[in-house]
Amino acid sequence: LHLYQNGKLINTKTRNLIVEDDVEQTNDEKNYNVTLVEGENEFVAIAVNSQNTESMPQSIRVLYTSSSQTLIKPQGIQAHLLIVGIDEYLNPKYNLNYAVADASGFQESLQKGLQEITSKTHVYFIKDKEAVRETIFKKFQEIAEVANPQDIFIFYYAGHGVMSLDEEEEFYIVPTDVTQLYGDSGGLKQKGISANELKQIAAGIPAQKQLYILDACQSAGALDAVASRGFAEEKAIAQLARSTGTHWLTASGSKQYATEFDELGHGVFTYALLEALSGKADSGDNRITVNEIKAYLETRVPEISEKYKGSPQYPSSFGFGQDFPVSVYK
Repeated sequence: LHLYQNGKLINTKTRNLIVEDDVEQTNDEKNYNVTLVEGENEFVAIAVNSQNTESMPQSIRVLYTSSSQTLIKPQGIQAHLLIVGIDEYLNPKYNLNYAVADASGFQESLQKGLQEITSKTHVYFIKDKEAVRETIFKKFQEIAEVANPQDIFIFYYAGHGVMSLDEEEEFYIVPTDVTQLYGDSGGLKQKGISANELKQIAAGIPAQKQLYILDACQSAGALDAVASRGFAEEKAIAQLARSTGTHWLTASGSKQYATEFDELGHGVFTYALLEALSGKADSGDNRITVNEIKAYLETRVPEISEKYKGSPQYPSSFGFGQDFPVSVYK
């Protein structure tokens, strides 16, 4: 059973879970402890069978006002940003040129844009040799412990991303100490972070407004594998967004940081993302939402990549949660 609150999957590791078996009706009863946000709370329940076939959704709306009659105001909303950029890998043949610059530029631009939206922005920045699985997971856990339902959570990753080549295909982001992208599934599972783990992370963070941005590059030696695995990677991210009720923006699976992009100082995807946050994605109200960024990237990334590389690069975006602003400018 999947339960969503305002579009966001509720953590499946719930307390007071009650299962009552009935031989004839086979009914299961599950109790969830949830935190209501001020105003309307929409709950949607979807049952899934062993073949991953979903039932028709059942929904209910709950209007909540606290006993103090105090509504959550903008100053009560906080943002939690976990930003990872990796140029330096333990295996130097996987080193990148602009991942850290991309991550730094994104942090600076986003913090500026969030000033008019939130009371405080908490930034967790991890780069290069610090970016190992244990450290990244520790920061995820810290955020899960302090974030509130009304908060904003944004995860940005610039580095390598791969599809595993074993029978159970799964997308992984690649920390700095992964020394072999393909041919070592055991090492990837041990040191990488899988799409399934990202799903659990998304469900475990209480913030109902969540955005995940993956500017994940492929190494030159993996291009042949990527060409045949690109659709699998896109499907994995789409399923991830759908199952968690969150937003995902991803660069093309076959993208590389090449010398032709030195003039930009960034990878194509993040260069366009920074343009979007600066105001170019705005529809006219001085606010930039997740959906406006998606629309801008779909047009702008192919334009830039064709200019500098000679062929268009197409990003992917998936979102099933509520749209929300990430930047306000004057």
